[in-house]
Amino acid sequence: MTPEEIKRYRERANRAKRELLKEKQQYGYINDGSGKRYLAPVYYVLAGDNDKALAFYSWFEEEFDDDIGEPVFDLYWVLAELRAGNTAQARYRLQIVMLNNLYLLPFLFNKPIDRLDIWHWSNQADNSYLSEIQEYLHEPTPAERQWIEAEYNSQPFTTLRQEYIATYHQLKHERGLPKRTEILDKWRKFSATFMQKPA
Repeated sequence: MTPEEIKRYRERANRAKRELLKEKQQYGYINDGSGKRYLAPVYYVLAGDNDKALAFYSWFEEEFDDDIGEPVFDLYWVLAELRAGNTAQARYRLQIVMLNNLYLLPFLFNKPIDRLDIWHWSNQADNSYLSEIQEYLHEPTPAERQWIEAEYNSQPFTTLRQEYIATYHQLKHERGLPKRTEILDKWRKFSATFMQKPA
């Protein structure tokens, strides 16, 4: 990446952050219909400002505590934690990335998978979403891609993924609301005990 590109990413990140803070100051809350909150930390990582990226992610958790995130945003959170040496945090975040889009991680280590027979709860969860985010998928280094593949193929990730796929396969073929609620409740209980955020 050229110095000009790094500078451009840093400026984009700073501008997005300023606009979010200005909105909070003016209105007392942040609406952010354009998704600046997802792009700012990505731009910081691309600019090489890992500390600023992590600081933004911490602020994001406080400001948007019920936000489900976005796959690229989550992927770059993994990279920021990994580059800071926070392996346990990176592993936890990688589980979130995997569940938010089951196609993203295999694509990163050149083993793409076909569209699954599951309920895709959002366009961001679909395999077609990958074509929309190509410009952000060059960043993981070869070593980071190897780490991602090893984690993806580990027993905990495999168990989590298989349970998710089984659950969302059921949801695709179940129309009754009580039954769908029961299926989702079972998944939430499983994932809450399985995915423990590091202290």
